[in-house]
Amino acid sequence: MTTTRTLRRRSVAGVLSVALLGAMAACGSDPTSSGGGSAAAEEGPIKVGVPLGLTGAAAATGSWARMGVELAAEEINADGGIDGREVELVLADTELNPTKAVTAVNRLVSQEDVDLVIGPLTSDESLATLPILTQAGIPNINGSGSAITPEVAPLGFALLPNAEAQGERMVEVAVEEYGAERVAIVHYNGTQGKVAAEAMVGALEERGMEPATVQEFSAQSTDLTPQLLEIQKSDADVILSFNQTGADTGRLILGLRQLNSDVPVVGSYGSTFATQTKDVAGPDAYSNFKAVTWGAFSACDADSVRPEVTDFVTEAEGMFGDDPAWESVALDYMAIWRDALHLLAAAVEETGSTDGETVTEWLETEAVDDEESLGLVHEGFAMSDDNHFLMDTSSLALVDPGTDQGEGIFTRLDCQG
Repeated sequence: MTTTRTLRRRSVAGVLSVALLGAMAACGSDPTSSGGGSAAAEEGPIKVGVPLGLTGAAAATGSWARMGVELAAEEINADGGIDGREVELVLADTELNPTKAVTAVNRLVSQEDVDLVIGPLTSDESLATLPILTQAGIPNINGSGSAITPEVAPLGFALLPNAEAQGERMVEVAVEEYGAERVAIVHYNGTQGKVAAEAMVGALEERGMEPATVQEFSAQSTDLTPQLLEIQKSDADVILSFNQTGADTGRLILGLRQLNSDVPVVGSYGSTFATQTKDVAGPDAYSNFKAVTWGAFSACDADSVRPEVTDFVTEAEGMFGDDPAWESVALDYMAIWRDALHLLAAAVEETGSTDGETVTEWLETEAVDDEESLGLVHEGFAMSDDNHFLMDTSSLALVDPGTDQGEGIFTRLDCQG
């Protein structure tokens, strides 16, 4: 069953048509490469498939992504669409499950005949669905933070910070900022967490060091005591924590408190979901915690916040301030999903085509040079024919997730003076 609804927002002119694929929709035939025509020659809307975890363990995160894509669609349609064609979003719930993500993407391709895809949320879901999108010739941007090379994803790009780059930066902070000699690693058991852990171990070995211990936990685990006891036994002087959600981070912090541990923690991007973390561990959750995150949403003081960010926050709140998901939203995460649709829209507009190879080539060769003209919120984009992550390590900053310089703007820790 497919349900269609139309959203009207007073903050942005235009109409966004959204079709939500019901969980009980019948599976269609195998996808084939049926799309990829001239955008100008086609009639009707450009359909964008958006497979996200909208229910289940990561429903909040999925809602943040949804709001980002919806905001972009409103903006694009208010500006005349893509080559005069309205953007229509087709949402599909993956429940954060790779198997269900495959089913959802198959439906988007074979039944909904989408032109572009943004999603799914995670590396595991993305790796499971990329073969479908490659076979169908559909350009896509997904929520992966690992393993998205041009070979793995010839028509796909990853929007999260590279897990390897995050891990290497976290080791750098532990060794150079803290002078650590014994570094413990704790990570969630998804693909991104495992890739990051391997990168951290490798970065330590390059410095002639071995990890004090490496501990893994299941995503959404409610008790990290066994892992933290092993860390305590290891006599580590810094903990590197690669988490998926703010709830994971909050439980880590609570566990350390229960063990009366004062070992400092350096976290990954997922550790900066501050509202979720503080809901679990309280307002002072980050008192002994630093994190690596996107630099665009960080600042040394309120006067240095980028205007692109403040304009985005104002517009996003005007559109979604009454949405239940707004209360806990990670604005930098919402913004990258918004930017992802703008990038795909620009590629189709500039090339006049939704063909996967054509769109991919433009993103690889032209998008970075045109970054300033695309109205993007984030910065540091670095796509190329050998890099299918949207951004490189220059986009990362070390922040204090517990303090801010404006709504959603973390305090940088590399400020001078």
